[in-house]
Amino acid sequence: MARTTIRTEDITASEVTTAKMATDPTNASNLSSGSVPLAQLGNVDTSGITANQDDIALLGFKVAANGSLAKYNLIDQTIDAFEDASGVDASASTGEVRNASKYYSGVTVTAAGQTAFTADGTFTAGAGVTTVTYLVVAGGGGGGGGNTTNYGGGGGGAGGLRTSTYTTVGGSDYAVVVGDGGSGGTPGSTTSGDDSSFGTGVVVTSAGGGRGGYGGNGQNAYNGGSGGGSSYVGMSPGSGNTPSTSPSQGNSGGSNSGGYGGSGGGGAGSGGGSTSSGPGGAGGAGSDQSSTFGTDFGVSGVFAGGGGGGSKSGSGGAAGSGGAGAGGAGSAGSNATVNTGSGGGGGSVQSPGNYNGGNGASGIVIVKWDAANIYTDMTLVSNATTAVDGAPTTGDLVITYTDGAGTATVNTDIKAYISRNGSAYTSAVTLVSQGTTGGHTILTANGVDLSGITTGTSMRWKIETLNQSASKETRIQAVSLGWS
Repeated sequence: MARTTIRTEDITASEVTTAKMATDPTNASNLSSGSVPLAQLGNVDTSGITANQDDIALLGFKVAANGSLAKYNLIDQTIDAFEDASGVDASASTGEVRNASKYYSGVTVTAAGQTAFTADGTFTAGAGVTTVTYLVVAGGGGGGGGNTTNYGGGGGGAGGLRTSTYTTVGGSDYAVVVGDGGSGGTPGSTTSGDDSSFGTGVVVTSAGGGRGGYGGNGQNAYNGGSGGGSSYVGMSPGSGNTPSTSPSQGNSGGSNSGGYGGSGGGGAGSGGGSTSSGPGGAGGAGSDQSSTFGTDFGVSGVFAGGGGGGSKSGSGGAAGSGGAGAGGAGSAGSNATVNTGSGGGGGSVQSPGNYNGGNGASGIVIVKWDAANIYTDMTLVSNATTAVDGAPTTGDLVITYTDGAGTATVNTDIKAYISRNGSAYTSAVTLVSQGTTGGHTILTANGVDLSGITTGTSMRWKIETLNQSASKETRIQAVSLGWS
């Protein structure tokens, strides 16, 4: 007898498609019973849930506060849900910060910032600042001097440039050394730049830029963070990244390949100094740091460009970006701009005199940090409210709080007090948890005896959050004080 039913073995895997089914199981509107698996709820819009929770919590707080009035026959009451800061006495409170989400917690905020050191100094890390970003640029090398009848001077090498992050301790000091630029001059007098450094204990050092080669007198260009350019044929250009660091802190200078122009000094950015075969060679490019350090703090965004090489005739080599131009025919090399770590331009050659190389630039050290929060104990004190029917003898507190981090222990990490003369307070009241509503925990202290403290009609509450840290942040969301 022929079968009239379909068995599992009659169905090949993946043969029955959604399109072949009478009811689309992927459409939630077709589900008349059963439970939707939790994993399928990822596309549910939850944007309003947090706001609704806050509204529910505030409603629960107000119900609890009003209930206390009725239950204990209290005459008067203040309620502060921290819609603004008007209910808090800032002069009597300590460590309090009102968050835009309408709660108070103990926080010390260190604002983000940046400091540029143009001379030796000391950087002091702000409270809570555990990491900074640094830029350490050494002094640039001086440009080589030209010779009357022979070769233009080589461009000065840029100072070494290093940038990364550095671990700090809030409140600690860190030494800053800013290297001087090398001097340009006549053959025989040019010098390399000085090192710059940042840090105490672990010290980050950038090497000074190498000096450019002197025109026609046999003096080699020097090594450094970026090497100086050579002057005459056979002279070795200075090597970059000397001493060696990773990542590299500078590039090599260029060489003279047969002409009379000095080659360019190396830059800290995208390349070394260019080779010269006649006119002066261009300096290597500087490093553009504007995306990290910008120009908002009065410093250039491009640092450590190589100096251009001097020429025998015609124009000198171009400066690398951020560097100093070389002297053209009959002129001295240009001085680099101070506090950029760039190399000086090489001197040119033209009778009847030698033309000096330009001075290298002094370096710079920049330290940048992000905003940091330090979670501290808080004392939050209300403004006084006058009890119009005489000195009260009974008080009632209702508090809501949330745990921003960790879990607060009631009556240990949260304590509360009541005053009826504005300055003398009860001992810490005993707070009792009434459960949570909308994610906020409600605490009450009902029927607090005020007869044992100094009499008066100036009603205040005081709340302390204790043992606060990055792993325990207690947020006071609202407070009600009633009395009779």
